[in-house]
Amino acid sequence: MSFNRQVLYTCRVLWNRGPMPNTSNTRGASRDPRARRTRALLRSAVLDLSMEKDLDGITMGDIAERAEVNRATVYLHYKDREDLLLDATESTMDGVVEAARACRLISDTHTLPDTAPVHLVGLFAQVDKHRAVYRRMLGEDGSPRFAARLEQRLAQAWFEQLLAEASPDACDETALLVRAHFLSGALLAVVGRWVRGEFEGENGMSMAELTEVTWALIRGRG
Repeated sequence: MSFNRQVLYTCRVLWNRGPMPNTSNTRGASRDPRARRTRALLRSAVLDLSMEKDLDGITMGDIAERAEVNRATVYLHYKDREDLLLDATESTMDGVVEAARACRLISDTHTLPDTAPVHLVGLFAQVDKHRAVYRRMLGEDGSPRFAARLEQRLAQAWFEQLLAEASPDACDETALLVRAHFLSGALLAVVGRWVRGEFEGENGMSMAELTEVTWALIRGRG
């Protein structure tokens, strides 16, 4: 991506996104190796616990016990469980975003392959790996901050890819940006309902079937 295009996109993102306050008690943490290690332990602990029990049942005491620290240490780094969850789940986005970035999109959707690319399958697999977290964060009582952050990261990945594929002489960057946000918003809606089990049941879809349907919709063939 050219420098000018990157600047244009960055400005648009910052204008639309607005400030995202960091409520964690991170003062000095980036400079203190011990603090970084402790925060990593706490993030790992809450993600591990989310695989074992409902997130609403996880207490700060549970997290402290799993991380082998005391409760005071947890509160030294995070003001509450939601704060810790937001920090921990940021890392779960990386695999999802990279899988989306690897799903090659081009301006002419009719030339995309019929079969869902392996990277889209990988995207759903990444979500499934942390299904409890995504069910909590994208649920009706979830985190708007988490949803907005994931949508923005997905849109940025797809916009950069579309921009790189587009012809410089016939490139409508605004249209590409709209398409990137349209796709990321739609995908997020599908993922949110999938992790809540809304596509299951007697006539439900397997993950592989859902991936194929999602890809068909991305191609405009649904």
